[in-house]
Amino acid sequence: MRDELLVKEPLLKARLLVDGVRIAESGYEGVGQQFKEQVHHLFEYDFDLHQTRACPAEMRLPGGTVVQVRLNERSPFLIQREGETLRLEEGTHEIATVEWLERPAFYDLKTSVGTPMTSIAELVGEDCIAVSHTNACMLFADGSQCGFCNLNYTPKQYDEVRIKKKAAEVGEVFGAAFNSGVANHFEITGGILPGNREINILEEYLRSIRDATGLTDLPGTAIMTPPADLRDLEKLQRLGIRGLGFNLECFNPAFFRAVCPGKERQIGYETYREALRTAVDIFGAGGRIYSGFVAGVEPMEDLLEGVKELAEEGVASIPLVWSPSSGTRFHRHRPPSAEWYVELAERASALMIRHLRRDVGVPRPVPTRCTGCQTQCLLQDVIQSRIQSLQTLTSIS
Repeated sequence: MRDELLVKEPLLKARLLVDGVRIAESGYEGVGQQFKEQVHHLFEYDFDLHQTRACPAEMRLPGGTVVQVRLNERSPFLIQREGETLRLEEGTHEIATVEWLERPAFYDLKTSVGTPMTSIAELVGEDCIAVSHTNACMLFADGSQCGFCNLNYTPKQYDEVRIKKKAAEVGEVFGAAFNSGVANHFEITGGILPGNREINILEEYLRSIRDATGLTDLPGTAIMTPPADLRDLEKLQRLGIRGLGFNLECFNPAFFRAVCPGKERQIGYETYREALRTAVDIFGAGGRIYSGFVAGVEPMEDLLEGVKELAEEGVASIPLVWSPSSGTRFHRHRPPSAEWYVELAERASALMIRHLRRDVGVPRPVPTRCTGCQTQCLLQDVIQSRIQSLQTLTSIS
């Protein structure tokens, strides 16, 4: 039954991300104690602010699909509790039963200097610990920030995270998460910073993580801005991190200029493209290097052209389901339909399976992305549902 549900869940996940969800009072029971609450370590993805109460971070569907919770008081979906069961309803119909994700033990801990560990990092989905090195981006200073971004806005609404995190404390939190078996991989990201500040911070973080976890092969990625000297990326590779991300956000250069005016002016589209190619030269092909996209702000065909072109260069693509949330220039804009996102994920996954270049003689890298942590993206879910469909057909025949 679970496998049958898995095949059907990408569309439901897309609908929940596009339309968000309402939560009845009963649905909040245990959130922040037994169940994991949102920690706004990067953005506010909800349609509606909720400063006065803890909101569940993610839900798990019956087939195991994990979905980011996006609050929206205008959503057709409602979650409410009946006894020990959380029911997802649309109108008068029950769609499915869902589960909130368990709250990890390190959420109750503090660092050696007394900082709550949730002020430093959060567990995304089931097993990915994520930290934003700086919850601020210099592009907000002149209003040239990306149209979908609310990085500087979010900390003003939620007093939950340290704007800047010391490397020693990041190491402590990662150590607590990895050594307890909660985290299997990680992600580091943050706002655009001037000069070499960002890559210097990343070096400090990686050394601290190595010391705290005892790992030398670091199962994670850093989403970063291209440094002035792209060969500086070799420093990160030598410290053991498995991959890097440079987010184009839009593949079409015209959309990149319109949606990301500060990135275009301060860094440039071609610099991002060159950073991706250089990173593949250093880290290897096959998906170690990737670009994130805010899917839905440019035509599907433009994005799919990019998925194919990048795959042929050895770069993976991660098209996220766009959330036009509070504090962004695109707030209240309407994203494409759930069906649009499912079609995109199906076609993008097929392109990457067919065209993603891998280095000859080099084993396929251990994934730094998985179904348990990709709460805003349908790629892994679509691939898993395809595999299950093939297995079902094989067993029937």
